[in-house]
Amino acid sequence: MTSMDHIPHAAWRRYRFQANIADPRPVKFPPPGPWWCTGTSDTYSIVVAYLPPNESLTDWWPEAAQIESTEHDEIQFSSRFPRPDWYVEVTAK
Repeated sequence: MTSMDHIPHAAWRRYRFQANIADPRPVKFPPPGPWWCTGTSDTYSIVVAYLPPNESLTDWWPEAAQIESTEHDEIQFSSRFPRPDWYVEVTAK
């Protein structure tokens, strides 16, 4: 056992990025985690999305730019980021 064996791995990566202004949806549906369009500019949409660490953001949003990400143990739903109607957690089965 190494000193790293006891450190838990994050269950999710939360991304914030610029996406297509005309259609910010992922190119495949449904993605493995929830996502929201949080705003727009004249040239891009701002998207927040949760994905498992083994998923590549650009597999779902190939045009993603200005990508920021953080690790999280769980998805935090709120009034600003409500649970999407289509989203069903795998663990809820």
